[in-house]
Amino acid sequence: MNRLLLTIGIPLALSVPMAAQAGPEEDFDEVYSRAQSTHRDAGTFQWTVTSDRLKAAKSAADNGEHEQAKAMANEALKLAEESVAQRKKQQEVWRSAAIGN
Repeated sequence: MNRLLLTIGIPLALSVPMAAQAGPEEDFDEVYSRAQSTHRDAGTFQWTVTSDRLKAAKSAADNGEHEQAKAMANEALKLAEESVAQRKKQQEVWRSAAIGN
């Protein structure tokens, strides 16, 4: 009885962590979603290069090239974060110019 439990239990226990790991497609989806959201947060300061990078990432993912798509989505995320930083900086500068020190 114990041998049967070990025979079934060990492979089952070892397969659980493998099932919990995300694959390249899920990794891409998560990064792409964050990049899109951050890009929207940039508002009127959205950079066209970010949009282009998001389109290229989506196209690569649609073609099954998930590792390349994830890399492009990461680039788009960094660009989107920079455009949000630009928006925030411009808001501060505008207040200083409009209101004064």
